[in-house]
Amino acid sequence: MRIERWLARIGGGLAALVALAALADVATYDKRAWGADFERLKADMAQGYANLDWIAERRGLDLPALSRQTAAELDSAHSRVRAYFALQRFIDRFGDPHLQMASQEGGGGGGSAGSGGAPSDPAVADCGAAGYSEADHGFRFPVDKLPGWRPLAGGNFPTGMTGSTGVLRIAEFGENQYLSACTARFRPGLGERALQLAVRESLQAELRARLAELRRAGAKRLIVDLSRNGGGSEWVNEAVPLFTVRTLERQAPRRVGPTCDRRGLWAGKRPACPVFGAADPAMRIEGEGDWSGPLLVLMDGGTASASEDFVAWMKDNGAATLVGARTYGAGCGYVDGGTRTRLKVFPRDVRMPNCARFLKDGTNEIEGIAPDVTLPMDKPEEAAAALGRLLGR
Repeated sequence: MRIERWLARIGGGLAALVALAALADVATYDKRAWGADFERLKADMAQGYANLDWIAERRGLDLPALSRQTAAELDSAHSRVRAYFALQRFIDRFGDPHLQMASQEGGGGGGSAGSGGAPSDPAVADCGAAGYSEADHGFRFPVDKLPGWRPLAGGNFPTGMTGSTGVLRIAEFGENQYLSACTARFRPGLGERALQLAVRESLQAELRARLAELRRAGAKRLIVDLSRNGGGSEWVNEAVPLFTVRTLERQAPRRVGPTCDRRGLWAGKRPACPVFGAADPAMRIEGEGDWSGPLLVLMDGGTASASEDFVAWMKDNGAATLVGARTYGAGCGYVDGGTRTRLKVFPRDVRMPNCARFLKDGTNEIEGIAPDVTLPMDKPEEAAAALGRLLGR
């Protein structure tokens, strides 16, 4: 009975603390401050959110109605917790994975020039301190169900053969997901950026070696498996040339840079200028031809961000057959950190993409990229059977 009374007292104490915290939350809520933060957020989005016009025009999101609804929720929230969730619902309505609440950050990234003679790429202690870890690089797609499947290599880029078709797995385009490659290249005194480039060089060499092995094994056709590849870095633009002998071209990402005040769109007024600045010249990639034969790219709803860039290069230039399912639709992300609105009433930033990538047909990549040949990727064994039939034609 003593234990029961003690637990009851503790439980009552916890309930009292929760009640006091809730009262403090209500007592300290300042709806005017939250409203001011919301107005600043909308102003920043009008001038610096790359996908705002596309989502309003193509997806039909009613910006004035959403603005009024969120303002009303903040006005009647009566607590910071309720207000926070009102802002989160506002962000969620855009359906953009790069528009998100984020931890508040100071200025300057690791690659930025420092002040007062500070090094621009200070040394890191080791790979762990630089944020490297070892991801699962193996096949997720059931390649063993393909006719006559024969594995060749494992490691960072697993390979195998099905008939005369080679299969190469690229699970990530982020160098920081390859800890073993980092460990092999780490040297004391290396900065984070220098280490990244050194790891990338090693990974590029390994990709070339895998492609050479597939050619020696008799591969006449190649599948690059990007299923569930969630993206990574600009490394993708160095990987693409390995898979073609052609010169590839596509529109450069569009960056924000409006020439007028666009805040009126929250009141239903059509802005006098687009959110983007002047278009950059088209981008070109010169193929290096480590693979020169027919190419297929396997993709699904987990193929995102940098891996979608790989897919887009191939699609816009007819350089590969896309098989699988529509990609995730992450689109372009953050150039030099993107656009941020720092909330004054809550220790969070709202981070938004300040660039957008468009396909040759004018589609924003946030809509995802459709395959040329659809496979039931949500049913892996059926997808493998369908892919086997496709390869047998």
